[in-house]
Amino acid sequence: MQPEFNQLAGLSLRWRVLLSAALLLAAALCAASPLDAGTQLQAEQRFQLALEAQAARDYRSMLEQLRQAANEGHAEAQEMLGMVLMTGPALYGTAVKADRCEAGMWMRRAAVQGSETAKVQLTFLNRLRASPAGKNACG
Repeated sequence: MQPEFNQLAGLSLRWRVLLSAALLLAAALCAASPLDAGTQLQAEQRFQLALEAQAARDYRSMLEQLRQAANEGHAEAQEMLGMVLMTGPALYGTAVKADRCEAGMWMRRAAVQGSETAKVQLTFLNRLRASPAGKNACG
């Protein structure tokens, strides 16, 4: 009876090793494969990618991801995009041009969604681009 038990135990171990190897291979393939062109990222995912790009100082990618998430209605992305466009090269070098008019547009969109930060920044922004009476600075 002892040889049969050893044979079953050995077989079981082989199956466990084989199963583990298959699972590791599947995990590696999933992690290594790039996003499919058809894969749609959600606005929150784009916003997180923008934050990662900012941390990596990849400001062009950050701006691209923020614009996409903001266009999809993500309030935090709209707020951040407005702030990025307000500061422009002062914080982000040549990768980001300052555009206070576009910044205002994104701040207004975020404010409509309830962002208190966007409301405060919009007030500040309106003071920065105050124009002579009767003229709209953003045309």
